[in-house]
Amino acid sequence: MAKVLAAIDGSEHAMYALEQAVGMFGDSAEYILLSVVPPWSGAGGASLSESGLLTHGTSTGSSPYTPRADDAAVATDALYDYYRTAQRQAATRAGVEADHVIEEAKPNKRRIGRAVCDSAHDKGADVILIGSHGSSHAGEFLLGSVTQYVLHHATCPVLVVRPPL
Repeated sequence: MAKVLAAIDGSEHAMYALEQAVGMFGDSAEYILLSVVPPWSGAGGASLSESGLLTHGTSTGSSPYTPRADDAAVATDALYDYYRTAQRQAATRAGVEADHVIEEAKPNKRRIGRAVCDSAHDKGADVILIGSHGSSHAGEFLLGSVTQYVLHHATCPVLVVRPPL
């Protein structure tokens, strides 16, 4: 029985990719749905403000700002809720039972792509399933750069699913 780690960001691309995997591996495979909370601002780290989740209105429109600790806690809680919902919806839509995992990428330590690779290794995944790109409000997760990182650094095969044209 195959162990499939599916990167889920709530985008339509990720949901479609999971449906395609179920068509390939069947519903008897073991599915792990992984979502990764983006890191907060730091040297070289993406931030939730950069992703558009936290913005502050100005006279010229919205612009990113550095969140306070309270903002960070509220935004992180909201992302956990968002990913839990996205994972439940993906599993229901694909018609499979799955383990649900949410990881946090740490600035200067683990970016999102690395978190996917590390989790797949730690969980003993036989294959990583990832969309060619995502479009969730979390911004960085599953964009081409994350997929590319996973392709180059994963220790198991990676299945990249493109959305239908």
